[in-house]
Amino acid sequence: MDVTKTIDAQVTLPIDLYQAIAQQAQAHGHSVSNEIVALLVPILGQNSLELAKEFADWEAASDEDWLNIEQTLLSQEK
Repeated sequence: MDVTKTIDAQVTLPIDLYQAIAQQAQAHGHSVSNEIVALLVPILGQNSLELAKEFADWEAASDEDWLNIEQTLLSQEK
């Protein structure tokens, strides 16, 4: 992920969550914005891998379904 390219965004957070992120940011020497990015990047990477696996599983199941349909149609022709 290219973190040099950014876009300004506004997020509304519960006060308790903001305070927890702000404390963590201070401990890491980050701004709150950079801390939020640091927290989100690993989650997005993990979700991307999960989505890729889910798509591959879906595609494999779809291929298997087509093969089953072809077999059914061939057996009905006989």
